[in-house]
Amino acid sequence: MKRLLALVSVTLLLALLAGGAPTLAQDDGQAARFGAAVYAEFCQTCHGPRGEAIAEGAAFQAIAFDAEMAREVIAQGRDSDPDDGAAMPAYAQTSGGPLSEAQIDQVMAYMATWESGDVPSLPAPNLRAEVELVPDHFGDVQHGATVYATSCYGCHGAEGRGRVPPNFPGFAYDPDTFRTVVASGTDHPLMPGFSVEVGGPLTETDLEDLETYVASWDVQTQESQPSPAGWATFMVILGVLAILAVGGYYGGGFAQLSDDEDDDTQTEQPDPADRGDPGANAKE
Repeated sequence: MKRLLALVSVTLLLALLAGGAPTLAQDDGQAARFGAAVYAEFCQTCHGPRGEAIAEGAAFQAIAFDAEMAREVIAQGRDSDPDDGAAMPAYAQTSGGPLSEAQIDQVMAYMATWESGDVPSLPAPNLRAEVELVPDHFGDVQHGATVYATSCYGCHGAEGRGRVPPNFPGFAYDPDTFRTVVASGTDHPLMPGFSVEVGGPLTETDLEDLETYVASWDVQTQESQPSPAGWATFMVILGVLAILAVGGYYGGGFAQLSDDEDDDTQTEQPDPADRGDPGANAKE
């Protein structure tokens, strides 16, 4: 049933896009809200919610919004220090990235609010594991989904299927190498180490939970049978597709806030320190 709904949904989306969906005019506030969703998905992994430093490594340092150069950096990428092992990929579709010109405009509108002080809340992560128990893994699978949403989804997409190779690649889970690659990074400057020990933002608990979530992709779940609930889900998908077609929704791994929600509505994330993680306060 899930495969059928996905196939029909993709077919309908392609039909809508082929028909030429209308573009909605956006004021600065609306553009900033949409930009917050794009930023949450693609930028906060390294730059935090408002450009603040989130770890000690070169890839996670603070950034300042410069309206004159931000667009070029986002669109074309940047390697400000070839010797520090960290670089930013080009995000514009015209340069092999995943973002349209409209989405870059929206990110710019969101970042501009850092100076005005009227900053929209970033949407909360919207990924959940389909199973609660993963054989041979003992982390918190749902917290792992949150870590994946904030640290991996922007480059690697849903379930590691990738975005736009080669700079936004997919990957297959390998239990022998996954933890090492995520924790320590690779020789490629676009894949820094994410563990606290090498200057990243993720504690050992985060890494364990993340691996548990990624390993859950291979756990077989019972296929649901056609039911009224299944068709209700299908109608929800149709509604989302309609919004997608007019450019009003971004952030597949994130829930979009409604206009009624204020800046205090972000979901509070689990504190690894509550679970006794010795690395939880490493940055303090």
